[in-house]
Amino acid sequence: MVKYHIPFIDLEKEENWINRYIRQGWRLKRISFFRYEFISKKTDTALRPGETEPDENAFLVRCDARSFKTRTDFQEYITFLLDAGWRHIKGDWKQDTHYFERISPNASEELFSDDASKSARYMRQAKIWLASLFVLAACSFSCFLSMPFHLQDLLNIKAQYLTPGLWQMEGIEFWSALIFETPFALIRSGALNLLILALALFTLVLLLYCIARAYTLSRKVK
Repeated sequence: MVKYHIPFIDLEKEENWINRYIRQGWRLKRISFFRYEFISKKTDTALRPGETEPDENAFLVRCDARSFKTRTDFQEYITFLLDAGWRHIKGDWKQDTHYFERISPNASEELFSDDASKSARYMRQAKIWLASLFVLAACSFSCFLSMPFHLQDLLNIKAQYLTPGLWQMEGIEFWSALIFETPFALIRSGALNLLILALALFTLVLLLYCIARAYTLSRKVK
């Protein structure tokens, strides 16, 4: 079974959304962008390394937000939680949300035993997004300086179509030439540059919202 959704900023909501399907008899197999792949518990009975016979609350998923300085630190983190009964499903060692599956009946049903730890993961999440914000802002400013656009070119975009006799063509010949030439005309006029900068600005605003929301959630948990 495959489900699609945009990951929640609230990690508890993310966990609840996933565990709703797990309690219906599914098991989370992998996550790729907005794609969540589940497999039936009945058809996936083989135990993986570190697993014991599951209990009725097995395969619950919990989330953490964490980045690591080295791959070694990341592997030690994964190994530590595996020994505690949690298998790593998804997450990058640099900057990512990590998903863990409960595979041992002896494991706690929570990754974090106190509110301070739950609050700290939101603060780590905010810091990860803040780092992304700085990188994106620097790239956007660099692009703004290297991709100038002129208002007169945007207002007279028709002049940016350089195919000889384009506007005298008719039928399929006209549409074929127009479609082929349009990307180049957008580049010459600066419209494509403006679109890229607009998307970058939208992403910056979205990251600011995510940072503020994560900080609010961290305060709410305490």
